[in-house]
Amino acid sequence: MEQLLQTSPFSKKPKRRWWRFLAPILLLLIIVAAVIIPLAVNGSQIYVRLVAINNRVEPIMAAAARGDFIVIDSQLTAIREDLAVVQVKTKQLGPILWLPAVAKTARTGDKMILATGDLLAGYQEMLSVFSDLSSQTQEQKVVFDFSANESKRQLLASIVKNRNKLEEAKNKIALAKASLNSVSSDDLSGIFQSKVIAANRLLSEVVEQSEVALPLFKYLPELAGYNQEKNYLILFENNTELRPTGGFIGSYGLVTIKDGDIIAIHTDDIYNLDKWSKDKLQVPAPWPMTTYNAQKYLFLRDANWSPDWPTSARQIEWFWNVERANAGLVPAKLDGIIAITPEFIANFLAVTGPITADGITFTSDNFTYQLEQQVEFAYVSQGIDLANRKDIIGDLTKDIVARVTKANATELFQVWLAMKKNIDEKQVLAYMTDSQLQGYLAQENWSGEMKQGEGDYLYIVDANLAALKTDQVMKRTIAYSVNPGANDDLLAKVEINYQHTGRSVPALITNYRSYTRVYVPEGSWFTRAYFKDSKGVQDLSLDKEVEIKNELGKRYAGIFLTVDQGTAKTLVLEYRLPPEVKQLAQDGLYKLSVQKQPGTPGHKLKIDLKFDQRITAYYSKIMPQKVLGQSLLWDTDLLTDRDFFIKF
Repeated sequence: MEQLLQTSPFSKKPKRRWWRFLAPILLLLIIVAAVIIPLAVNGSQIYVRLVAINNRVEPIMAAAARGDFIVIDSQLTAIREDLAVVQVKTKQLGPILWLPAVAKTARTGDKMILATGDLLAGYQEMLSVFSDLSSQTQEQKVVFDFSANESKRQLLASIVKNRNKLEEAKNKIALAKASLNSVSSDDLSGIFQSKVIAANRLLSEVVEQSEVALPLFKYLPELAGYNQEKNYLILFENNTELRPTGGFIGSYGLVTIKDGDIIAIHTDDIYNLDKWSKDKLQVPAPWPMTTYNAQKYLFLRDANWSPDWPTSARQIEWFWNVERANAGLVPAKLDGIIAITPEFIANFLAVTGPITADGITFTSDNFTYQLEQQVEFAYVSQGIDLANRKDIIGDLTKDIVARVTKANATELFQVWLAMKKNIDEKQVLAYMTDSQLQGYLAQENWSGEMKQGEGDYLYIVDANLAALKTDQVMKRTIAYSVNPGANDDLLAKVEINYQHTGRSVPALITNYRSYTRVYVPEGSWFTRAYFKDSKGVQDLSLDKEVEIKNELGKRYAGIFLTVDQGTAKTLVLEYRLPPEVKQLAQDGLYKLSVQKQPGTPGHKLKIDLKFDQRITAYYSKIMPQKVLGQSLLWDTDLLTDRDFFIKF
């Protein structure tokens, strides 16, 4: 019986269930259909559109170079359409978007696409201004020749007619900026992270340049003399002999412009104008100039004594009018005064290439040196009269103007970037007699005026007095610190180290002599001033050796110092910040603005801030080297103005 119960070797085996083998295959097919196919199909379309966008860059640049704005507009329209497809197809990539890292990157990409769309829309609003220009070819293409006088006038007329479109362009570019500012690198991941971050930085830079250039473009008719002549006084300030607004005024130029075309240029040595007022003007010079430079009266060449450029510019305008009258010259009402240093010309040459004048080749690297040699020494051996030794500046100016007027759109953009760099670094200062234009310059921090507002402030102003061209061998380091004191006071200390790296050169380099003013918040209380050098510490009498005054809404300490060749000296000032700054910090905010003196190369700057409150947030355009609970340390430069914000 037991044998009957056993399974017979000839019994049938149970049937295998085939669907168990097919299930994984079916699951794989479902994954492919749900994930891989949408990713492949939409991904390939995204790739095709991105390639198309990339291929449109070259035609746009070529069209810009020849001023063909119709082609630029059509290409921008095509890019916007491509971006719209990319945006849609990105959202159709399928379940892969469920992955958190991919989803974050997709959201970031979407923000960048929106920003790019707004940016391009803003540019197209700008381009629509050119559509009012007369057609110049049979194909009805708007081709603008920047070197043609009539084309310039047509452009200015079009800007006047379409200011509302320019305002709309400004608004759209502002939207692009807001979108880009919301992008965080923390939202990016994957192999394309570095490329997306780079693209974001590039777009941010383009937006920044556009934001600055667009208002200037809007005011271009007023600046370029649309339907009326404009006179601009150009002052050549030599920053190897530093003065408060950039340098000693050695030469000047009067430029007359109408409808965007320069119709007259006259340059001359400043002494050739000053000499006619030698026995007629008796404006007392500032006491430091009288004491340390043996100069009794003030003339146009020294009229930039105020560190506030609008204040100096108004004084310069007064001297201009009076000295021209004393020289028997016809009146020349000024619409603006522009001060430039050799650094500006050097940066311009870096864009346009070398210039040869009077047999001398000037490059971006040798411009300052070659010009100094020519106007101070070489003119003698060349038999050039003293009064005419700076005629070469006029030749250089005319050559530069000729290059600019013949430049195409791409070249003009490069010139604009060089100009903006010099404006930001204060190698160019501008003052306009038109209050609206001057207001715009002040808004963009281009006016060279002394900053006002709540919070802490520092502005160091050197004035070379009888030290020849020695600033070219001087190096400075500024160290500023704030520490908590008794009664919740904030105690500040500024240390300015002067290092003389040169040796004596007759009529060029000597011991350094500077009347230095240190501007701080009004209401600050100076407690100590002293020098430090290899010999030790030398205390200064606050009553006799330091001039302490209020000026331009600030308080300053003025000190005369000398630095021998091959040595270093540090000027140190200690003071208590005013109650307003202390109260603002107690309310949760400390603000510091460090202003750069025009004409300086960008001194080393160290900021060491310590408080008795815990820091909860901070902001500056540069990252600090050290962040602790109640302190921050920056080791940077003063290439441009620097602002720091601390929250508690």
